[in-house]
Amino acid sequence: MRAAILFLISLFTAAAASADVVYSVADVRPGDTLNMRVRPDPRAPVVITIPHDGTGIGLTGKSAPGDWVEATYNRKRGWVNARFLGFGTGRYGLPAYMDCSGTEPFWSIAVMPNIARADLIFAEKRYFFKLNRAEQAMNHSDIWHLKASARPGGEMSLIVRHETCSDGMSDTRYPFSAIAIISGHNVIAGCCRRGGPR
Repeated sequence: MRAAILFLISLFTAAAASADVVYSVADVRPGDTLNMRVRPDPRAPVVITIPHDGTGIGLTGKSAPGDWVEATYNRKRGWVNARFLGFGTGRYGLPAYMDCSGTEPFWSIAVMPNIARADLIFAEKRYFFKLNRAEQAMNHSDIWHLKASARPGGEMSLIVRHETCSDGMSDTRYPFSAIAIISGHNVIAGCCRRGGPR
């Protein structure tokens, strides 16, 4: 199993075209748009409207209270509400905010725009990572690989699949399964669900 997972990760890595994370519009109804604004304020003037299925949104790394992130789209720069961002579009897109966790050993990973925080309770360690890749599997659009790095030298790969998942301890059903590999630790598995803004 571990060899298969490592093989999958090597395929994902080899197929990557770019190290930049690209976001898409998520949870915006067809016919509606996501407004990019001059300032992180819902009443600020609109720079450009992004269609409900818009892709190619880059983040600058700046954020503001209220879930605002500075973004670029079609050579324009402004502020968007990160609650409406995700990876990919359609049925197998992923939300930009996800909460992943596993039991025995206990761990959690919070994915947010541009960053991820891993709490490895079993190892009494916390890591902060910068997301540097998000890509769909070439032959299974329901599988995503999120890759992140931290200084000095730490790396994380999170493989998320659209499928019902159980944490093994409760009756809760999660919409995604997850496998995480974090430098210096064993492969860990668990479930993910849409996360809330932080």
